[in-house]
Amino acid sequence: MEQHPIPRQITTFEFKLIGFMTLKQFIYLVIFLPVAYIALSLFPIPVLNILIAGVVAFAGIALAFIPINDRPLDVYIKNFVKRVVTPTQFYYQKSGTYQSPQTLTQPISQSQAKAHAEVNQKLTQYLNQSKNAQIEPNIIQTTRMAEVQTALDLPVPPQPQKTQTQTIDKKQEVQTQSVKQPFLKGAVKNRKQIPLPGILIYINDQNNNPLRLLKTNTTGNFESYNSLPEGVYDVEIKDPNNKHMFDKIKINLKNQNPGPFEFFSKELI
Repeated sequence: MEQHPIPRQITTFEFKLIGFMTLKQFIYLVIFLPVAYIALSLFPIPVLNILIAGVVAFAGIALAFIPINDRPLDVYIKNFVKRVVTPTQFYYQKSGTYQSPQTLTQPISQSQAKAHAEVNQKLTQYLNQSKNAQIEPNIIQTTRMAEVQTALDLPVPPQPQKTQTQTIDKKQEVQTQSVKQPFLKGAVKNRKQIPLPGILIYINDQNNNPLRLLKTNTTGNFESYNSLPEGVYDVEIKDPNNKHMFDKIKINLKNQNPGPFEFFSKELI
């Protein structure tokens, strides 16, 4: 695929007027090639005239056909000379007259001063009214409460002071009520008392129908918060990696089970 510069230079596009050359390229060749021939004919030194003619001819061909950074060589040379000649540092020099603040300020007339005084007086009146508007509702509320209390003439019952022990006991009761105890919990270990994680525990009824499926965590423990009716259940333990073997066990579940169950694998080593 042909590579094109982005953005493309379309403003300086020139049509091919003479063969494969544009008019500017043709003019460069018409000027420099005859000059090279004249230099070759005029200089009497054989090597020097060939060198000068070659330089002039190459300059014409380069200006006509050799671009630099997608720009014609004449444009590149013009920009280079302009950049070299143009200064790169600029100095700021202030010019003109400067008016002091005293000359800019104008004396205030008597009418303007009177208008400023009236505006300040109205502003202070408005601020005082806003303060009174904030204070009046509080006064009205307190006076109405006093009128109601005198009309009823009822003694205010003393509020019981809550001791620190009562608050602590209530917090403990709330915590005990909020913490839900597991219905069934236990651990699976091998014969060396090492916990076994990732073990599956199936709890089946007497007809070998699975009711619960539990899995031990990283510490080898399992828990179930869903209760089961009282009765005898079959426990089938399986290792997904087939590294440990277990026997089927029967357990008797109640509404409140005692301590955690412990199941051990039956490998001998």
